[in-house]
Amino acid sequence: LALFLAVSALTTSYWCEGTRKVVKPFCTGVVTTRQSFCIMFNSSNINDTRLVQYIWETGEDKYVMRKFHTGIWFSCEQNINMTGEKCRS
Repeated sequence: LALFLAVSALTTSYWCEGTRKVVKPFCTGVVTTRQSFCIMFNSSNINDTRLVQYIWETGEDKYVMRKFHTGIWFSCEQNINMTGEKCRS
């Protein structure tokens, strides 16, 4: 039993789970629908921070909460569009 617990502790990536606040990236490409996981520009060709469109209702609209879990060997984090996850060792 002790050997099984030791092996499972070393191979799992769920030692620590949680969420972290990450700054949303800028929307890229042609945007036809409203995307909630990126920051929209008022203009598509100019990279100027004064042209970024924010919604100031909650004050947290430029951040997204991403889930993660980590262990000794692996660390996984939810993708920015909230579909799937990206793991690294």
